[in-house]
Amino acid sequence: MWFQGFQKHSKGREQGQSRSVYELNEVTFFNPVTPGYPQDLSARRVIDFAYLPHDEVLILMSMDGQYPCWVSRTGVHDIETNTAVANAVLFDDFSTCTSLFPKLNSLMQDCYRRRFTLQGTDIKTPFDYGFSSEPGQIKYWGQHMARGISSHYRRIKEMCTYRGLDGRYLGFLESYLTMLQVRTNDAVKDYEGKRALIDLITSEDYLFVSDDKAIRSTYVRIRREIGDLYNDYMSIVR
Repeated sequence: MWFQGFQKHSKGREQGQSRSVYELNEVTFFNPVTPGYPQDLSARRVIDFAYLPHDEVLILMSMDGQYPCWVSRTGVHDIETNTAVANAVLFDDFSTCTSLFPKLNSLMQDCYRRRFTLQGTDIKTPFDYGFSSEPGQIKYWGQHMARGISSHYRRIKEMCTYRGLDGRYLGFLESYLTMLQVRTNDAVKDYEGKRALIDLITSEDYLFVSDDKAIRSTYVRIRREIGDLYNDYMSIVR
């Protein structure tokens, strides 16, 4: 559920005026904080995106994934706006930060999430194609990112469609959930004994955007069950 006040971007304002891309940055809504160590965006940037319900995308930018200095919510297929956002988070300077906890983490808990990392002119993307670091091509990175977010969303939505074609996959998910819920008095054994199943399930996180409500809600329950298994495991081994 979205927090009251954190609204999706719309292209126009009153009388058709466009918003500045910086007005999309809602970082101050999430309680500004001062990190305990220097934030050097010239050295490294981490850009996370998460697909949300209703064809939306949440974009965060930080130095290391811990203290975002950009948080925006836009339409997945709004290429013009998302290109402007991408150019900002790739190339502009920011000083105000917020914490991931607890609001942002709760927003992203049940989402399909991926990450870009930028160090110098070396960019690593979650897509199956690279971004050229040739000097004349770097200026197109923002557009590539926006188009990639849109096209990747279409691809995983198509994967969801195939999963739901014959109506049987929900039964598999329900069986997985039952297996994960079987516990003993040994939290380490419970987790390690299910690692192959956990790896299989986590590789299908595109199901977070499934249009099939039963599949999507069952997948969310499965991922939360995995989280509980992991937390119980870590309470023993750490």
